[in-house]
Amino acid sequence: MPIVVRRGRPSAEPRSRLLRFEGLTPSDAAATTIGVIPPDPDGRHELARLALDLVVRTAEPLDPPRRWTAPAFIAEVDRVRAHLVPIRSRDALLASFAREASVSEGRGPGIEERPAGPVRVAYALRWLELGDDRSRPSWRAILAGAAADIAGAVDVRLSPDRRVEEPRR
Repeated sequence: MPIVVRRGRPSAEPRSRLLRFEGLTPSDAAATTIGVIPPDPDGRHELARLALDLVVRTAEPLDPPRRWTAPAFIAEVDRVRAHLVPIRSRDALLASFAREASVSEGRGPGIEERPAGPVRVAYALRWLELGDDRSRPSWRAILAGAAADIAGAVDVRLSPDRRVEEPRR
């Protein structure tokens, strides 16, 4: 999906045509010519879309949906993420996602308009981690914004009055 910026907000939009290297079958090609998107049997596109939505909503300026900041939501995201840590490949994550995420949060009319639930957010975070082999902070720290990420990246301690102290060793 290409990323476009409309009214100053980045978003992902489906392509109007498929690229040549995607290896279309004749039935897929016929479906795309009449405007129907072929099904995503393994969930790869859905998980990538969720991850992109997560990146856009948690980038500065931070704009998470209200439900993402609820204490119960934060606890559930971190709980599910702890269960996903042993998964070491995106293929294994896709298999787990196909079993769990669709059952836990359901599908149906109106689901696409709602922000992702805690299970889908946790899977999107793990998808990002496996993509660049870099762990992410807790969901609470992500929602705290870039200041916490920068402090963690340079590995410094913040004093109670927010002055930078010596680096950790």
